Amino acid sequence: MNHKLLYTLVIILTFSFIGNSQEREIASGTKQFNKYAFVDSQKIFLKVAEAGYESSELFSKLGDAFYYNADYSEAQTWYDKLVEKYPSEVTPDQYFRYAQALRANKEYDKSVEMISRYKDMMNAEDANYYNGSSAEVRTGYVNGTYEIEKLNVNSVGYSDFAPSFYGEQILFASTRDTGSMSTRIHKWNNQPFLDLYSANVENDGQVRQATKLKGSVNTEFHESTAVLSADGNTLYFTRNNFTKDQYRSDSKRTNKLKLYKSTRDKNGEFGVASELPFNSDSFSTAHPALSPDGKVLYFASDRDGTFGESDIWKVTVDESGNYSSPENLGTSVNTPGRETFPFVDNNGKLYFSTDGRGGLGGLDIYSFDSEKNEITNLGEPINSTSDDFTFIYNTESETGYFASNRANDPLDDDIYQFIRTACESRVTILVVDKATGEPLNESLVGVRDLDNELIVSGETESPNASYLFENPSCDTDYFVRAEKEGYSTAEKLINVPKESSDVTVVIELEQAITTIPPDFDLGKLINPIYFDFDKSNIRPDAAVELAKIIEVLKEYPELRIDVRSHTDSRGVDAYNLSLSERRNQSTINYIIEKGDIAKERLSGRGYGETELLNKCSNGVKCSEEDHQLNRRSEFIVQDY
Repeated sequence: MNHKLLYTLVIILTFSFIGNSQEREIASGTKQFNKYAFVDSQKIFLKVAEAGYESSELFSKLGDAFYYNADYSEAQTWYDKLVEKYPSEVTPDQYFRYAQALRANKEYDKSVEMISRYKDMMNAEDANYYNGSSAEVRTGYVNGTYEIEKLNVNSVGYSDFAPSFYGEQILFASTRDTGSMSTRIHKWNNQPFLDLYSANVENDGQVRQATKLKGSVNTEFHESTAVLSADGNTLYFTRNNFTKDQYRSDSKRTNKLKLYKSTRDKNGEFGVASELPFNSDSFSTAHPALSPDGKVLYFASDRDGTFGESDIWKVTVDESGNYSSPENLGTSVNTPGRETFPFVDNNGKLYFSTDGRGGLGGLDIYSFDSEKNEITNLGEPINSTSDDFTFIYNTESETGYFASNRANDPLDDDIYQFIRTACESRVTILVVDKATGEPLNESLVGVRDLDNELIVSGETESPNASYLFENPSCDTDYFVRAEKEGYSTAEKLINVPKESSDVTVVIELEQAITTIPPDFDLGKLINPIYFDFDKSNIRPDAAVELAKIIEVLKEYPELRIDVRSHTDSRGVDAYNLSLSERRNQSTINYIIEKGDIAKERLSGRGYGETELLNKCSNGVKCSEEDHQLNRRSEFIVQDY
């Protein structure tokens, strides 16, 4: 996305006269004119706007200009007007800059609102909304970011899943047959009931020497998906509805899952567990996860208020161990499908599994960044066409574990270890002339983060005007800004993907300094002056542009121009000639009256349809847009 931004947009109105040395002896009026060799467009725009003229272009260019000069108070003034009067024409980047200006001026609530609009616009085209979900879902999947390996601790023919960090060990659930003569078989899958096991983690990340968790947590029914508190003294886990040796079921005689809590006794083992107060016999509550500070407990449940088969919920935990009422995470996370097996890393990012988002197949693992309101499918090789779930991640070592049934019977799960591979990317920035495509060597380039802090800067180098931004942060957005004397500043928002990438961004700069010889059309420095069909009145959009011409004339009191007005080919030739004369006079009169410009500085006439800009002559079928190109006025600089 390319946005043309004003920083110090300057137009040189320098006259190049052709002739011999005697002809180059300029009259006193010309000498006076040359004292004013530069016109500051920002000054012109400001005068036009303060005179009461309005357009999205005026407001946006002034807002951008002041923003780039770090005058955030003035930037806010013009962004205010832009957003209020021309909301449909505000670009995403202008919403972002507006938010930054508001924040600099301590209007935080409004800044948050503008950031929300920015995100909505950025997501509008490529976000995959699920049943009205407002969360951003990145299209495509991240490949090659992780390397995975199946753990040696898996037991062939049995299910091993739900790894969790357990001090220097991991804790996991397994149906493995321990050889006990009292092993009970679950009729649903003809495997032993799940128990919790601990195992040692070796230097290579492999897990060996699994032993059943000591203490009173394991029973003759299912225990699985556990999470240990940060101090290591409290264990939350999932169990069948089996409390105080009583096995309970709902009205349909279905035994539901519940969350339990156990604390270490004086021997260091976990004692008899108590169920959490927000459980119920009529629905399941399972798969606990803790925030890094231990103040929020996440879980999966199909309780009342659930959007789908199961949702991710949370409760807060106070210092006394009391729990708030359960809160559904809403449609930013939950869908009509199954959301389950939450995990929260040390940075507060939530991971969970779902089959409700059309991923690679079965349950897929996603991450949810609540600050960005962004959901990302972790992609291959973490996810597969089978069920992938119970993901845990150590942000410091960038290693972790997850479970999948990809290699076996659907009821035979295995645990895999993974390491997040290093992301090594670079960004090549090319700066070119917008009109010619020629490289602009020695352009100044700056890379800024979303807080508008400068990360790196430098100049583009020959032969192709390139600047190399090495080792950017992956999965990060940056603003790349380029400027060069004589050109308007421009900026692009780029994203460095999660995987190692070579990103190339081309920034086109528009010339802001123009050498003006005799017969130069000042209309090239403004937007075209158009007329409605068969009309000669000055339209509101034309009035804004004529105001710019007026300000240039005021800036250069010796400047004379010849106004030339034209029509399209429709209608009788003689009538069009007359129409163009009326348009010409209308234009000249407007400049004289509105600008208080001496009439002897203006000349001109109408040309009818004698100087068409395209092939839309008599009898040629053309679109309204093509015809409008010919309904114009030109402002030709006169030699004097």
